[in-house]
Amino acid sequence: MEAVREFFSKKKEGSSVWPKNMVVLYLLCIIVPLIVTDLIFVGMFISSGKSDVRHSYEISAENIAYQFGKIIDGAANISMNVTKSDEIQDFLETNYERNVDYYQEYTKFANNKFLKALCSINNSSLEIYTDNPTIINGGGIYSISRISDKEWYKQFEESGSDSCVVFYYDRDSSPVTKPRRKLLYISRMEHHPRGKYNKICVINIDYWTFSGNMQSALAGTEGYISDDDHAFVFTGGNNNISDEFTDLSEIDRPVGYTRQFVYSGSVFNINILEEMGPGLTTIKKFWPLLLVMLIVNALFPVFFAKLTQTVQAGRLKEQEMDIARQQAELLALHSQINPHFLFNALESIRMHSILRGEDETAEMVEKLAVIERKNADWNEDHITIESEMDFVDAYLRLQQYRFGDRLSYEIDVEDSCKRMLIPRLTIVTFVENACVHGIEGKSSPGWIFVRVYKTPQDLVIEIEDTGEGIGDEDAANLRKKMEEASIDELKAGGRIGIVNACLRLKIATEGNVRFMIESEKGIGTTVTVTIPREYVNEKSIAR
Repeated sequence: MEAVREFFSKKKEGSSVWPKNMVVLYLLCIIVPLIVTDLIFVGMFISSGKSDVRHSYEISAENIAYQFGKIIDGAANISMNVTKSDEIQDFLETNYERNVDYYQEYTKFANNKFLKALCSINNSSLEIYTDNPTIINGGGIYSISRISDKEWYKQFEESGSDSCVVFYYDRDSSPVTKPRRKLLYISRMEHHPRGKYNKICVINIDYWTFSGNMQSALAGTEGYISDDDHAFVFTGGNNNISDEFTDLSEIDRPVGYTRQFVYSGSVFNINILEEMGPGLTTIKKFWPLLLVMLIVNALFPVFFAKLTQTVQAGRLKEQEMDIARQQAELLALHSQINPHFLFNALESIRMHSILRGEDETAEMVEKLAVIERKNADWNEDHITIESEMDFVDAYLRLQQYRFGDRLSYEIDVEDSCKRMLIPRLTIVTFVENACVHGIEGKSSPGWIFVRVYKTPQDLVIEIEDTGEGIGDEDAANLRKKMEEASIDELKAGGRIGIVNACLRLKIATEGNVRFMIESEKGIGTTVTVTIPREYVNEKSIAR
């Protein structure tokens, strides 16, 4: 501004009156464009900030919906298996003449290992209610008359649906038991063709575990699940299982985004709370551009003495900005369709972690990049065993980051086998199964061994874990599923990863691959895949 005053002072010394046309030109060519440009940029910043916030809200709501649906799916799966079990249906439909007869049959029901495994995996408890007058209340089997006055049962009956999801606040009158929040999945058991009794299956989902999953679903954003009156769980904490559900009128923070979540006819609202200080967020994001604007506004009038050159420079600047914007938009489009943009971002994070001395984080990011690159670069379905083992090593290193000292592993591949070709992501699928179904459920440390060697006729792949192990019947059923892997099996669900890997191995070997499972409860499991060598040499399998 001092330079501007000096300029005007010199003009007055040479001319007693400032020409009116120069004043008009100054206003039209400098002041007005500056104001308009500032308004345009500020509008762009605000619009971009709102768009980014809206997008983050949508992603947050989608994450909550995914986690919510996943948990309810687990409960629905338990209910479906209970309903379709002929053994359980016959137990519930039988009229017992003596209490001792009922107790003998109940003992068989209570020792159903399959049901125990399902409930333990999903952190759930099972209750069945029936109007069979010969059953004895207790041990998870009760008369429907016990729940006729319960709010959740009335809500279920009023829904007219075969299944529903209910958040329920249990006001137990016992002085020992504190009131607790509950999440129930309720379904009718109408599978039995000759069923004469009304039966209801209730899956009590552990509310504490559920609220923890909801909190882990979001990072940096807060929200809650509700109906039209109450909030049932908050993603930011404050989920005391002894407190009543929060009335919506008590929540003072405004909601920035809402989407509905519908499951089995039950409707809930997923609400994302509006972030505080969105203006500060926008300033923080665009502070370099705002700084440039301030500098331009302060210094631009200095160049008024060279008005013609300034106007021309402004036009050139506008053209350059337009070109730069188009280039930025083009790069953004390229980034959306080019998966290697993700790899570059991961590499940046890894280098940043190295510079900060966070070696463990850097290593985990590197292993994640390996896994993502393997998934993205699927040019051919077959890969060398050496490359597949790189992927297995990256996966297990990530699992070690998760399990810590609970997981150790060893990979042993004969040198002569490293160039042999197999369908990609097959060995790692069996390794993942060993982690999830072997190591994850075991509290003590466990090992995973991956061995690849050859015999005169075959290539042999062994995946061994020292995890929970499975019984002979379950092992036989899993082997049968592996041997009979088909497209229809994939559509049916279940362990689709294993089915997918076995199906591709069968296709690659024209059905000549062989599977073997050895397992012992509490000791571990070994899966052996045997492939005739004629199907794994580079020339035969690559074409």
